[in-house]
Amino acid sequence: MKLRNPAAILLTTGIVLACCTSTMHAEDSFSPATARPASSVNERRIEAAIQTELQKIKIRDKALEKQEMELKTLQAEVDKKLTELNKVRKEVSRLLERKTVQESVKVKTLSKIYEKMEPSNAAAVIADLDLELSVEILQNMKVKAAGRVLDNLDPKTAAKLSSSFPALARD
Repeated sequence: MKLRNPAAILLTTGIVLACCTSTMHAEDSFSPATARPASSVNERRIEAAIQTELQKIKIRDKALEKQEMELKTLQAEVDKKLTELNKVRKEVSRLLERKTVQESVKVKTLSKIYEKMEPSNAAAVIADLDLELSVEILQNMKVKAAGRVLDNLDPKTAAKLSSSFPALARD
């Protein structure tokens, strides 16, 4: 069948190109359905244009395959980093919990020491400590001993420590 109408040629080219793109991996070059040589200059131009487009599609396909491989590699690296990050996060949490427990033990020991001190001496030392540490020490002391220490503090410091107790802050 000979096509003389340029619009029909373009339409046929689009159909042929659409059909060829689905098999572009299997075929290296375009060959028309009929194995006859191109009879007109327009047909040869169209075949050359199709060949050029097929080559461009192959090049793009190879580039896409390469990018896909790179993306898979990057995804594997990201997954590995996330796994490592989760391990580190768990380790940090474990160490932080351990540190908190150790500090709690130290504060309880300090509380027992301050309980056994003279209330005036304990008050003098507690007044110079960090507010949070002072509150924790007093909180871990027996109520009677903590009361005597607070009694030996100046009123402003005693009020500040008393108002900082967690039980009072929650109420």
